[in-house]
Amino acid sequence: MRRRNRMGYKGYQGRGGGSSTFLKILVCILAILVVAGGGYLLAQQGGISLPSLPSFATQKPDETQEPGQTDTTPDPENSTSPAPTAQPSQAPSITPVRAVEVTLSQLLDGSAQRRVEQADCDALVVEVKGEWGKLQWPSQAALAQQLGVISSTQSLTETLNSLAQQEIYLVARVDCFRDQAMSAANAGGSLLMTRGGNRWYDSMGMSWVSPVNQQVRDYVTQLCVELSKMGFDELVLDSAYFPDQGEVHVLAQSDNYPEARTAPVETFWKQVSQAVKDSGVVLSAQVRGDSLLDGGAITGMTPKMLDQYAQRVWVTLEGVDQTQVQTVLTQAGVDQARQITGQEAASGQMIWG
Repeated sequence: MRRRNRMGYKGYQGRGGGSSTFLKILVCILAILVVAGGGYLLAQQGGISLPSLPSFATQKPDETQEPGQTDTTPDPENSTSPAPTAQPSQAPSITPVRAVEVTLSQLLDGSAQRRVEQADCDALVVEVKGEWGKLQWPSQAALAQQLGVISSTQSLTETLNSLAQQEIYLVARVDCFRDQAMSAANAGGSLLMTRGGNRWYDSMGMSWVSPVNQQVRDYVTQLCVELSKMGFDELVLDSAYFPDQGEVHVLAQSDNYPEARTAPVETFWKQVSQAVKDSGVVLSAQVRGDSLLDGGAITGMTPKMLDQYAQRVWVTLEGVDQTQVQTVLTQAGVDQARQITGQEAASGQMIWG
């Protein structure tokens, strides 16, 4: 059988029987194909087949390869290279501070800055809500108004603006659930009671309300939001857990004082953390060293919880070995850059650093 090849000549399928002229022409055609296209011939019994020629029209002039050079560009679909691993986000950096505690009167009369300098500190701590429940600013919280604990002066806000311009790091300490005003009013039915049905008092003669109570949690959270907008750099929450000082063994098991106390404490910390997360304020916790050594079994505030919710942990040692406390916190994930301990100076002031 005869067929016409791509050059227009008639070829013969078979080994013999053709003229010498035809063979010469065929050899010339094959030589041209080999030189021009880099092709090759595949000889088969009963005929000769030609491979497909490369497409020169699609090759860009600037992609010409040197002889012997191989293309190492990976194929996106067939590449076996591992995908880049996402790096974990880093924890926010915390400014190291050395702080001195000042009273509200020292803050308002202008002597706080001098005390900061005398103590060789760069930060000050002022209590804006203590265990009596009194607020040192004109809060808008409805419960604060009902309890009659609101300050009517704007002096604190004005003073904070002045200190901020002097680049002093400002820390507000807030007593959360050790609150005599809320306890006296039994706000939301949250008072902690003894098994005998009486109000419970800690070793300092103070009564507590329960972190379980939603009204109490909402109230403290609202106060923290207000403070975060006043110019403080950091909020330190004290007594933000169940009590651990005094005869805690006589506390009556109830909805206000459950056997499992970690969950309600974490609920509070999760709520307040969410409420102030966009304010830029540092949210920290103040705890007793001995409560850390027992893993937070009494308070419900565990070292792991501190790592998760507190950007800095302020620790009062009171006879507890500092190395032990540091070890417990470090093992929970709170590195030493996020730990700060307090000690009383010769002047009687508390120095943190």
